[in-house]
Amino acid sequence: MIILGIDPGLNTSGYGLIRVTGSRLQFLAAGTITTSKAENFSAKLGILYRSCCDILDDYHPDVYAIEETYSNVNPRTSLKLGHARGVLMLAAHERNCPVFEYPAAIVKKSLTGRGGASKDQVRYMVLKMLKMPEFEGKMDVSDALAVAITHFHHIRAHLLTS
Repeated sequence: MIILGIDPGLNTSGYGLIRVTGSRLQFLAAGTITTSKAENFSAKLGILYRSCCDILDDYHPDVYAIEETYSNVNPRTSLKLGHARGVLMLAAHERNCPVFEYPAAIVKKSLTGRGGASKDQVRYMVLKMLKMPEFEGKMDVSDALAVAITHFHHIRAHLLTS
């Protein structure tokens, strides 16, 4: 099974793909989708959508996991992030890839045991779980991989309790 994890953002969205074989996790690919701050809002949404479609077409994930929107101090920022999540989720929906959403606190708790863990702690656990010495990229990349790993943990927990 291939899981695509997404850390959504309007200017930078992280993505990470893992392969699950039994209880083994394997890193496949990761990166960012970036938009220029100079682009207008609708152009940014178009870039996010097309880029996500390209990733889905290249890797054919079985499952798509995305971080839920958190409430920002600025409601306008939260609304724009919601639009970004919407087009990212639409790309998966149109390719018949099931979408699962996870709050940031659940992602952090799933990897570190603490819902209030720092981004550095999450990145450290991603590297350990995927048996990687390091990888290039912003925290958006490790956050996206963390979302994918969280989905794996939820699948395993469901299988154990079924």
